[in-house]
Amino acid sequence: MAEAVQKKVLILGGIDHMIDVVKTANRMGYLTIVVDNNPDSPAKKHAYQSFDISTADISQLAELVQTEEVDGVFTAFEDINTWNAQALASRTGLPFYATKEQLEIASNKNKFKEFCRRYGVPVIQEYTADSTLDARELEGMKYPVIIKPVDSYASKGITVCYDAGEAREGFAKALEFSKSGTAIIEPFIDNSYGVQMFYTIRNKEIVLSGVTDRYVHKQAKEHPPLPIAMTFPSKHQELYIETVDPKVREMIRGMGIENGLVFIQSLFEDDSFYIYEMGYRFSGEQHYKIIEQQTGINLLEMMLEHAVGENISGYPIGRYDNGHMPYPSCNLPILLGGGTIGEIRGMDEVDAMPEVVSYVLNHSAGDKIEANGSYSQMFGRFNLVAPTQEKLREAIDNIYSRLKIISTEGKEMIIAKHSLLEAAVPKDSA
Repeated sequence: MAEAVQKKVLILGGIDHMIDVVKTANRMGYLTIVVDNNPDSPAKKHAYQSFDISTADISQLAELVQTEEVDGVFTAFEDINTWNAQALASRTGLPFYATKEQLEIASNKNKFKEFCRRYGVPVIQEYTADSTLDARELEGMKYPVIIKPVDSYASKGITVCYDAGEAREGFAKALEFSKSGTAIIEPFIDNSYGVQMFYTIRNKEIVLSGVTDRYVHKQAKEHPPLPIAMTFPSKHQELYIETVDPKVREMIRGMGIENGLVFIQSLFEDDSFYIYEMGYRFSGEQHYKIIEQQTGINLLEMMLEHAVGENISGYPIGRYDNGHMPYPSCNLPILLGGGTIGEIRGMDEVDAMPEVVSYVLNHSAGDKIEANGSYSQMFGRFNLVAPTQEKLREAIDNIYSRLKIISTEGKEMIIAKHSLLEAAVPKDSA
């Protein structure tokens, strides 16, 4: 009998986040090929093969697919590479979970809000979404407002504005970061809390995999807030399931989504959810690690199998609907202030903690951090699962006490810390 030929998966992007993708595909028996234009990309060190080709060079990648007899294309965590993977799969006939039209809805804030309204999903009423801004519009707004490119990512090009002058500058900045030259202006709800939802879709079956309380920190009045903790399950989970979840499921069906992972972000005020963003890809939190710890199902493995054309019906995700989370969990981002990292202490101790199920580090000693209000200020993210709420609180405190990131000037660089004890108790859970 002929020996089975190992399937090859072409992985777009070799950043630190992708190391787990490559290692997982290797463990599953696939031959991994990592491509991007950085010869020193860390994920390349773990791959069967690697090539220094831009992930945007679809023609050259298509030739590589043919010459290497690639069976599937895969990426995660980045909007740009998701677009590139979809384009490559479309050109070569390889499987891919998303269509161009679905990505356009998910990545364009204006189109996404229009789709939400079509299905009755609550959103914030925007002032304007255009490429121009006149004096009448500036004077007619109630400040503060938040101005965003309709199609950017990682909080780039976003400004919180408190008067007409700041809004004019913020609008121009947003246009610079927008591929389509379009910006959206919305009222800014100035609180440090939101709710984020994670959905998994497998063969048209939609499962609410998790609902989290999303705590944020705003370091300067003009900067957008950045996450400092996401705790599972959300204190508002039942309220969300009762009031918004059915509409979101209908919206996902209406988009024609059959497979993949979706995350949706919302603001929460006066016992109401206001949906404002959707991602149709793996999230930077690597929440699949927490899902696996809670259910035993590895969603990364499932989507890698889908990418190479395997049958994924054997993953029983339906057992774990409605935010199934028997154990308290947290994704803990570590935000840094401006400066150059001189020394990192305590990572060995953090790595040995039993509550830490995974982590990804984005920076190392010598990296310069700019306090620009973007995700580039994130040192890393830690996923924690604990048997009780008290044990989770202790684990979070232990990470803060053990992990020290010192600048070349000798100063502590971590700028915000979260405490479960300080989190406000909402009305619906009191």
